[in-house]
Amino acid sequence: MKKYWRCFVCNDIHFGFKPPELCPTCAVLNAYVEISAAEAQRMMNAPAEGAAAFDRQAFSAAIRAFAQKNEFQVNPDAERVNTLLEGLEANEARHGLRYCPCRLTSKDFTEDSKLVCPCNFLIHETYKGVEKGECWCGLFVRRT
Repeated sequence: MKKYWRCFVCNDIHFGFKPPELCPTCAVLNAYVEISAAEAQRMMNAPAEGAAAFDRQAFSAAIRAFAQKNEFQVNPDAERVNTLLEGLEANEARHGLRYCPCRLTSKDFTEDSKLVCPCNFLIHETYKGVEKGECWCGLFVRRT
């Protein structure tokens, strides 16, 4: 069955049986995470208020599958992950997309689309830094 996939670096949307290994837009390897058809539609158009309900189980499965192909993993701190998922759920209900719960949106859709979880955290100092090696909010951490 075909599914929707989103590149976490450039937000390219792909519809197919599996995601491209290499993003055709930004050339990043293993950059796609599975998303719902509703999220794909919202990413291709400015989001509308009152989006469909957040499916925590589906999103958790998608980010875990996404992390398996990369150098990072979902944070092993279950309490922290649960708190972050609550924030993502609130942002999706409020804004129509899963904006990072630790970042402020600007109301500029193009700029704010860079904050949709998972964002391109590999370029940020919180991930590149030797000490932490995690995304802004800590949902993803460098694999140990």
